[in-house]
Amino acid sequence: MKILSGRIEKGRISSIAYVGQADMKTHVSQSCRSQLFRARRCKVSAATLITSLIVTALLWPNVLCPPGHLPVAAAAASEEDTSSTTCSSTPDEDEDDADDTSSDDEEDEDEDEDEDYDREYERVSAFRRAEGSSGARATDPDDILSAPGDTYKPPPYSDVWKMSDFIVPPLRPGELKMLRWSDEWFEDKRPVQNYAARVGLPKHTVAVLRKYASDLGMLEEMNRTHYDDPLEPGTGRFHVTPAVHSGGHPLKWYIQRPGAWYASDMHWFSCADERTHESFLRALAEAGIDLLLDAVAEEYELDGLAVQGVGFVAATHADQDGYMHWDWSKTGGRAFNILIPLEQVPGSGPELYLADDTYPSDNIGEIKLHPNWGLLLGDDSWHKTHQCDHRPSGKVRATVSIYFAELTPSNVDLVSADVT
Repeated sequence: MKILSGRIEKGRISSIAYVGQADMKTHVSQSCRSQLFRARRCKVSAATLITSLIVTALLWPNVLCPPGHLPVAAAAASEEDTSSTTCSSTPDEDEDDADDTSSDDEEDEDEDEDEDYDREYERVSAFRRAEGSSGARATDPDDILSAPGDTYKPPPYSDVWKMSDFIVPPLRPGELKMLRWSDEWFEDKRPVQNYAARVGLPKHTVAVLRKYASDLGMLEEMNRTHYDDPLEPGTGRFHVTPAVHSGGHPLKWYIQRPGAWYASDMHWFSCADERTHESFLRALAEAGIDLLLDAVAEEYELDGLAVQGVGFVAATHADQDGYMHWDWSKTGGRAFNILIPLEQVPGSGPELYLADDTYPSDNIGEIKLHPNWGLLLGDDSWHKTHQCDHRPSGKVRATVSIYFAELTPSNVDLVSADVT
């Protein structure tokens, strides 16, 4: 395991598998940060590492290294290609000799990765210093940080209380609370469902994600798509953004509108290649999403979580008779989606309907999101977009949607088959 030991320093792991959104080709992304693949309580066991390697092999059937070899580096991918992997011999009987024969190129690459990590670590630390703590409860949930020059203001937390049929007290960063019905629905304030919860966000999370979307012009593109060039239901197209967060390379997105049964003009803006996915992962790390993954892994006793897909979801209007659905089912509580509000329309009402396990009964409640927390949805967590019409305001409601899972040999086919 020595070849991996150097990559675990500072909480980093050497490789993480994910499934692309647009064409469902599989990729292996090298040098991702452990904020996005966290072992519970920050412990990485031998079994966890072995499992991750097995899952990588299953997700990448076309590139299998010979016995005694491990993937250690990925070549830069072109826009038309996915990724390639080189192999380095690691005989168990002479690991030190194998280290001594590493090429200068590999050493230079590792040094560059270390420098990239150090820069990201400093950015995250700077944001947390600006908060005045590393996770203390904010005395005011409306005390949300904004990026310089961003005049956007989220809804006051009083709106969340008034517009929700659930118990929604403010949360400290990384705090996870199961979503419970208010006593107006059930006197015992019972949980809505086993895998529906809220997770507290750092005060800088939405500011970082808004800056990322703004720098790439994605906020403008969401508005342009909905008002000037909407897709027909069930269709999609590619979109390229400037290379602000990708080392001089353009980023590629896939804009998709789900079928007419959604009864809305919802569009998904998903990462269409590995470089774009990596760029979004770096933004998530800077936004402190590791706290959320840690909380989920702790609550559900998971060994590791991999971000499988991430993107933006936006809409301007939706009918009441929308599409009630779940994002995951039969994963054994090992796959989740978390929704983080990115753009909310001033004066607007609730944003989602949530139902319990008795659906299609009448136990369907309303909820409004807030930057103080993200909404976690797992196996059989029924939900749909709340009816709305933001078109008179000329604005778009948008969220960040993060799909992640504990990948195992038994569920990898189920997870990779998801096309949301």
